[in-house]
Amino acid sequence: MYNRKSMIILAALGLVFIVLQTQDVRAQKQSAESFIQENIKKLKERLGDKLLKTADEVIARHVEAIGGRDAILSVKTLMFRGRNVRFGQGDNPLVRYYKQPHFVRQMRSPESTSYLLSDGKKVWQVSPTGRQEVSYWWTKSMLHMRIDDNFIDYKKQGISYEYIGLEGFETEPFIYYHLRRTFPDGEVEDLYFDVETGLLHGIWPTSSSRGENPRLYYDYRDIGGILYPHVNMRVFNTANPPHLFIIEEVRINEDFGEDFFTEYKEKPVKK
Repeated sequence: MYNRKSMIILAALGLVFIVLQTQDVRAQKQSAESFIQENIKKLKERLGDKLLKTADEVIARHVEAIGGRDAILSVKTLMFRGRNVRFGQGDNPLVRYYKQPHFVRQMRSPESTSYLLSDGKKVWQVSPTGRQEVSYWWTKSMLHMRIDDNFIDYKKQGISYEYIGLEGFETEPFIYYHLRRTFPDGEVEDLYFDVETGLLHGIWPTSSSRGENPRLYYDYRDIGGILYPHVNMRVFNTANPPHLFIIEEVRINEDFGEDFFTEYKEKPVKK
């Protein structure tokens, strides 16, 4: 049994440990911030007036970097096929189809009879027995999926971008343009574009309805004159391992059939 004096000593030692731990965390944060600010300082000294200062400039730079406005608008349909690698949980195949202006169909394989379908306003779960509207947080992002990634004529869509500034991360020496994107439905995302290349590096959803699940993009490759990221890492939370979507095939401007993106209108729910 601990006596009163022992308990006081243990409590004091615990308090000292907490103080030291707090100071260590604070020192680490200060060190990381100094690292980032030093990188930003070096970038400003090197690029000076060449640095972009508005959201419109950053988006225009990105559009040009991946192939240009005309090339992007020439894509009427798009297909990504790959696998969703869930660390420690195995792989899941995934195929996603797009059609201008805002149709999306997502399924496990081209042969799947069940799939998700979005027309930019609603999302349906479609199966041989019928269809049902769904509104899970993880399906809400489908409402914003477009071939142009909402970077072409976005003002006409009611989408706004705000330039936040230059930002870096303590784990890497690169600096990014930080923009904030707001959709008409109130959803908000923070976007980060590589200052050197203009390419989109990451998206952080900040709206509570979408959850904290940042997406990071890597391995851009040329497909039909447009650069597409072939690796997409999604981090959900500390309770779930990251998901790594590895794209194995990209096809553009293929005819998927007249009803491919509208079958939900032809299949009422069976009772």
